[in-house]
Amino acid sequence: MTITPPETSSLRRRIIEPSDFVADTSAFVDVKIEGSVGKASYSFIGPGVSQNAAQTINLVEPHGFNVGAASMPHGVTNNPHLHYTVELFLCTRGEWRFDFGEHAEQTLTVRAGDVFSAPPWIFRGFTNTGPDDGWLFVVLGEDNTGGIIWAPSVLERAAETGLYLGLDNAVIEAEGAVPADVIEPLTADQLGDIDWYSDADLAARRVGRDDLAWSSRALLSSFVDGLGGELAPVVGHGMSQDRHQQPPITTPHGFSLEWLRVAPGERTGIHRHSDTQVMFCVEGDWEIVLGEGDEREREAPSPGSIVSVPSGVWRDFLNIGAEPALAVIVNGSDSPTRLEWHADVATAAAEAGWGLDAAGATAPISLLRRVGS
Repeated sequence: MTITPPETSSLRRRIIEPSDFVADTSAFVDVKIEGSVGKASYSFIGPGVSQNAAQTINLVEPHGFNVGAASMPHGVTNNPHLHYTVELFLCTRGEWRFDFGEHAEQTLTVRAGDVFSAPPWIFRGFTNTGPDDGWLFVVLGEDNTGGIIWAPSVLERAAETGLYLGLDNAVIEAEGAVPADVIEPLTADQLGDIDWYSDADLAARRVGRDDLAWSSRALLSSFVDGLGGELAPVVGHGMSQDRHQQPPITTPHGFSLEWLRVAPGERTGIHRHSDTQVMFCVEGDWEIVLGEGDEREREAPSPGSIVSVPSGVWRDFLNIGAEPALAVIVNGSDSPTRLEWHADVATAAAEAGWGLDAAGATAPISLLRRVGS
């Protein structure tokens, strides 16, 4: 594997702490509709699908996907709309009812710890049914998501509040006469081209904590004392080097998503790869190390932070706390992410009797050495 690291990585600027989150309560055309007042959205990496020209974006750099979030008080609703690319939700707080179809013909409950992948070209909305402010991290496919389409009734009710969408998809606030050049609601014929999924199809795209299949042999470093970590894939094959692991969601997203768990006092070991990467620090005390030798940068992001790791850079993820540390890792590829291990890690694994086969999966050195012997 040949990787050319970028000239600078500057780890600190790539960490988005909860204190850096900027709530946007004017991101969409429905924010004044009764029952939707108080909803907030966030654009952490990329512009997402915000319709507010004055939105705040924490990190503009293209990753091949966008990262954002939604938060709402109890009972507040995000109205039915559709996306052109996949929209994946990671619920870290609360309980949510997702409604599907133009008139909420189907429902699905999402709780803390669940990952739900909403397919493109289907109307979806969601309501906070939990007791307090809920939180949904969101990953959107592609750098340019193409925006969203609202159900006709949403645009009609928004117009009653004085909000419209211009042809550039930005929110227009007007009093009195309807402004010129606004987006019109979909016609009945156009609605006929919207997709539909069965209840079983939608349920299969929700993966809860209890559904995760962890592997303690997913990383070559797992065979080295003090190193390792466990992986549980959710979308795509991700970084796992365990040839027996299979992700529950295999449809192309343009990215993969998996859970990472590291025991107290342990670390993944130094590795790198050529995909863009984002880490959601869900639980525990993490330390992130980029680079090697005298060029290393170290930071300890707060729980709930988002970390962008550039492609091609050596990295190590450490659990510096007293409890297991949990994170969600997103890599910007549908193909398996091929890890390159630092020579120290690869040598130590070989001394323990383990290496990687031609497909990048862990295997006993004794079997690998039989080839060509």
